[in-house]
Amino acid sequence: MKKHLAHLAAALAVTLLFGAAAGPLSAAAAAPTAILDQENTAAAESRLNQSWLDMEIEYNDRNPVYQLYLSSAAFDDWVYQWYSTNPAVATVDRNGLVTAQQPGKATIVANTYTTTLRCDVTVVSNVGRVTLNQERLYLEGIGGTAALKATVAAENGSAVPITWTSSNPAAATVDPFGLVTAVGDGKTVITAVTPDGHSASCIVYAGAQVAIQEQIEADEVKIALGVLGGFAVLVGALALATSGS
Repeated sequence: MKKHLAHLAAALAVTLLFGAAAGPLSAAAAAPTAILDQENTAAAESRLNQSWLDMEIEYNDRNPVYQLYLSSAAFDDWVYQWYSTNPAVATVDRNGLVTAQQPGKATIVANTYTTTLRCDVTVVSNVGRVTLNQERLYLEGIGGTAALKATVAAENGSAVPITWTSSNPAAATVDPFGLVTAVGDGKTVITAVTPDGHSASCIVYAGAQVAIQEQIEADEVKIALGVLGGFAVLVGALALATSGS
């Protein structure tokens, strides 16, 4: 308290000293404003190093952690209490160390002597996630093949059994090992599923559908480039108009 009063007196003395040259009225008016601005600026400085966190649980890292702390603080301010609104999803210790527990959302709250700060946490799990080596396949020749490979995020991922299916076997089929074969003109979705229900898919275009799809994609690129070009022209025109004004 004495230290605060000493700072306050010093601020008043400096303000009055510089204000004397401008007259008593301006000095008296400036003093409270300067003090309030100083205190408000200091109070506004307290904040966390993160206001949101995305945390991923992996098969080899079941409880990932992240350290929260005050990245800047008002004078003599610090966190006196940390807590989580949903400890089942993410916990926090008294030092601000956040630990993911299971998928979901939580908010980490930090109470300081000047304010209350929050960090929104989203936890997802990648355990058992399936990924394929291809997202799209183009098999123009009937009878053409391509191999799909599934990777499972698990300790024994290479040994996890995979069930392969085709949504349209008339266009392309898939064998138990992920080998895709074009059968006719059309589109199909090849899906790899694990016993616990995780899956990943690949879109396959076969036969005449390949040329059709390639044209569709080429047209989409032209449209996107046209939009970007128009935007660039607009920005250039605005820049010229601004520089000429």
